[in-house]
Amino acid sequence: MTGLSVLVLLGACGDSVDGGITASAGETATSTDTDGPGTTTQGSNSNSESDTLPTSTTAGSNSDSEGETTTTGPGTTTDGTEGNTSTSTEPGTSTEPGTTTEATSTTTEGVDTTTTTTDTSTSTTNDTNDTNDTNDTSDEECPLAQMHLPCDADSDDALHAIGLNCTTLGGQWTNNQNAVTVANATFQAAPPMLGMKPWQVAKSYGTFIDPNTNAPFWGSREGDKVLLISSGLLPAPNPQGAVIVPDGDVFNDVAFGGQWDSDTMPPPMTAVNGSPDPMGFTNCDGVNDCSNTIADQWALGGGDAEDKMWFGFEVTAPAISNGQIADANGYTFDFAYFSAEFPEWVNTDYNDIFVVWQSSEDYTGNVTFINGQPLTVTALWPIDFQGECEFLDPNCQGSDPHLQGTGYISDGGATGWYKATGGVKPGETFSLTFAIFDMGDSTYDTTAILDNWSWDCEGCIPNEVDDCGIAPQ
Repeated sequence: MTGLSVLVLLGACGDSVDGGITASAGETATSTDTDGPGTTTQGSNSNSESDTLPTSTTAGSNSDSEGETTTTGPGTTTDGTEGNTSTSTEPGTSTEPGTTTEATSTTTEGVDTTTTTTDTSTSTTNDTNDTNDTNDTSDEECPLAQMHLPCDADSDDALHAIGLNCTTLGGQWTNNQNAVTVANATFQAAPPMLGMKPWQVAKSYGTFIDPNTNAPFWGSREGDKVLLISSGLLPAPNPQGAVIVPDGDVFNDVAFGGQWDSDTMPPPMTAVNGSPDPMGFTNCDGVNDCSNTIADQWALGGGDAEDKMWFGFEVTAPAISNGQIADANGYTFDFAYFSAEFPEWVNTDYNDIFVVWQSSEDYTGNVTFINGQPLTVTALWPIDFQGECEFLDPNCQGSDPHLQGTGYISDGGATGWYKATGGVKPGETFSLTFAIFDMGDSTYDTTAILDNWSWDCEGCIPNEVDDCGIAPQ
């Protein structure tokens, strides 16, 4: 692949931080802008929604969470809580689970919840993989990944799409055997407008077909579907399951005020250095960013976060001591990054950010960064697939065919697929929060594709860039 070689560092510091918060969606407006950052034209509102928000399961519990919808299978709702309600409270105020109220109106989205009892009766065998003496982290050597059973063929749940929380479907999916149960799931996104919204579950993105596989290049990495998250707006999948964005339709403002435009990072993230060492990763406070990678980038953009979208969950790593078939020393997931800010806004204040924040026993902070910077247009440059060329760049062809149908073929560009690996302790409960947002403007869209979340038996050693990293796929 072209572009710079990238690595993710994971630091060893801090205490466990509870990342569970209430899922909600609020009232916003949208606009289209093609002139540059900071200029918006107000559009219209719409609160219609049919997609499935993540199911949240508390492992070991036998009762459903109050105020949320219980489902018995994909698409089956037993207590309807979806719909639109009108209320008059402060903007961005969260009430019951699945509800956010705005000053003028509220979109209520039911977060489907089914609780299951965790099965930890699996006996320990002598052939579980102890990979501490090897650097090979392939899925084939990890029984936890090898036995993973996708569940998104008949589900539009956001977590199911990336390989999580399949135990809410019951039946053949068993926690820490062939599936992963999450707890305290939260999903925060501005409500849909004009038939579009900041996230979609789809079989693929764009129209480019990989000639080597005869399958969509931006398609599923496990199972049938992927999760798309964006600081802009995404149309619903077409009848074939593909999200296709018209060329140039990547300049959207999805929110005016409220929690989506507040000048704070999505909780539990902070833009404060968590380590007294300028290089990060030592003597961390367990609350702020142990990597010390976000603060400078946040300041560069004036702390002006716009069009935020985020989701998070808690999960317990499998452990042989708890009766699972292997120890999970880490996790992996696949992602790709698209932005309309490539290439003209590289090295400027307009530097959209994609962050994955871990709160665990040994580490609290950003776990996705390159050369001391979070995943931004500046840090990721140069990229694999350029739609738009730098001024007078004789080596750039532009309009890369891989970007067909993504909206970015003439504005911006994209990285290739990457696999991120993080480290945890077997048996510990930790939280992960994924967030994407504009910095310094609210018009130039940035989109990420997520898929293939999996346990990793080998994991990685914090602070060692050769062990923790982002590998091109």
